[in-house]
Amino acid sequence: MQNILGKQWFIYGGYESRPEHLPYGNYGEIPGESYYADDHRYIEIEKYVVRLVTDHKDFVLEDTIEALFESLEIGFAKITDEYVKTEKVYCQEWEVAMLG
Repeated sequence: MQNILGKQWFIYGGYESRPEHLPYGNYGEIPGESYYADDHRYIEIEKYVVRLVTDHKDFVLEDTIEALFESLEIGFAKITDEYVKTEKVYCQEWEVAMLG
């Protein structure tokens, strides 16, 4: 994601920790689930929300990000795709899941 948006434009954190320029992206971890058998953890699912914020709906950038997920075989689902009137920005979010 840093290669797509630039290192200074893709950061860890919530919506509050955002740069003052567009476009930018950020991500936050959703507490994952661990599955156990015979008192040993055998799988952990790590989930993240990846956010892209632009001044307009950017189909090319959206396709580039989804192609990145697919090329890395990262499962994803788009959970937000809307214009945020109060912020005057377009927000797209994906939930991604990885096995740990």
